[in-house]
Amino acid sequence: MSFDDNLKALASKPTGAFNVNLSPIRFLNNSFYASGQVARRGETMVATGLVGSEVNMELAQECAWVCAMNVLESVQKELGSLDKIEYVARLGIYVASADGFSDQHLVAHGASQVILNVFGDVAGKHSRTAIGVASLPLNSPVEVDAIFVVRK
Repeated sequence: MSFDDNLKALASKPTGAFNVNLSPIRFLNNSFYASGQVARRGETMVATGLVGSEVNMELAQECAWVCAMNVLESVQKELGSLDKIEYVARLGIYVASADGFSDQHLVAHGASQVILNVFGDVAGKHSRTAIGVASLPLNSPVEVDAIFVVRK
């Protein structure tokens, strides 16, 4: 069946349980996207809640650090080695923000520092976007995703 046939065969609303199988990384030519990771060490959340009310700046930056570590560990597991990466192109940092909180860029420093520590000033120098959101999965204060370029 074609993709068009698959779409046509779907009902107008979902039926039954969802069977979703996602990939931690997805290649696009010589780059890949790494799925977002939350602030969890093993099965334990580092913190939960909104930054600027339940979570202070120091803890939020730690959460961003942990998220970036989780992204890199996920990528390392999929690729076999981080040495296959030529450079980090972009980080996306999502911050569950209390009303009036506008220092998402400072929270993002926690994630950026991990990337710079691992890849150095050249391969680790990345662009980034820090966005305030109403909530994140598992009530995580921060989520980080990334785009990497692989060596040819």
